[in-house]
Amino acid sequence: MITIEIHSNDARESYGFEISGHAYSGEHGHDLVCAGASAIAFGAVNAIGEVAKIIPGIEQGEEGGFLSVIIDPTDVSSDQNVKLQIILRTMTTQFYTMVASYGDFIELKYKMV
Repeated sequence: MITIEIHSNDARESYGFEISGHAYSGEHGHDLVCAGASAIAFGAVNAIGEVAKIIPGIEQGEEGGFLSVIIDPTDVSSDQNVKLQIILRTMTTQFYTMVASYGDFIELKYKMV
């Protein structure tokens, strides 16, 4: 199962996420749940850099199955934060859509930071 953990504060602002596991919803190279989750995650990472102009801390597993993206809120301007929150809320909404259809293979959680 793929587990997505959104890192949020008390004000419900998000400053990172972690994805771990494998969906195993299809054979290797044809796993649509894994491909969808990867596309959403890497699209968000690219948008954080391109749109919000933030360079997040990124950690990846060498053979897939793990991605950690952390943003220090003290390094983010007010304008950047507005963009960041839109990007991460969009990403979270996309993951919720996947969970609604493929909940046997993917789950979404929140971690307070």
